[in-house]
Amino acid sequence: MEGVQPLDENVRNAPGLRFQTHKLMLVASVVQGLGLLLCLTYICLHFYAPQVPPQYPPIRSIGAQFTKCDNEKGFILISQSKEETMKIQNNSIPIPCDGFYLISLKGYFSQELSLSLHYRINRKPLFSHDKVTFVDSIIVASLRYKDKVYLNVTTHNTSCADIQVNGGELILIHQNPGGFCAE
Repeated sequence: MEGVQPLDENVRNAPGLRFQTHKLMLVASVVQGLGLLLCLTYICLHFYAPQVPPQYPPIRSIGAQFTKCDNEKGFILISQSKEETMKIQNNSIPIPCDGFYLISLKGYFSQELSLSLHYRINRKPLFSHDKVTFVDSIIVASLRYKDKVYLNVTTHNTSCADIQVNGGELILIHQNPGGFCAE
């Protein structure tokens, strides 16, 4: 028994098993190296990729004032700013994009009048006010491309030119940009 080695030393020193153990360790090291290389590649691509900010479509909006009334055209709409994303054409606001619009109408009048806000000919108005001296209304409406928002005014016992307006404004803000737009 003096010359016999313990059993585990015999297994380690066997020539066939030593080769398989080294081969297995070599394969495991190569797999770990490839995994590390893939991780480093992913990290480098993530940090060095060009950072492009997301592109959001512009929010369409307009703030129009009306301060005087014409007997033929009704209230004359005037844009408050040159940087508006919507325009006034023929005393109405054409809708360039499908979607929901927040519409605000405010104003104080020197005479009693009836006022309605329309978006299509031969359709019910978005809202109407009869025999009022002020209006302060907000509505969300679904409008489509080629609709035109306009005011219709009817005076009682006086001409439209005699009516004075204080703080008259019509505001439209598109609520869901990114839908169909003609522009």
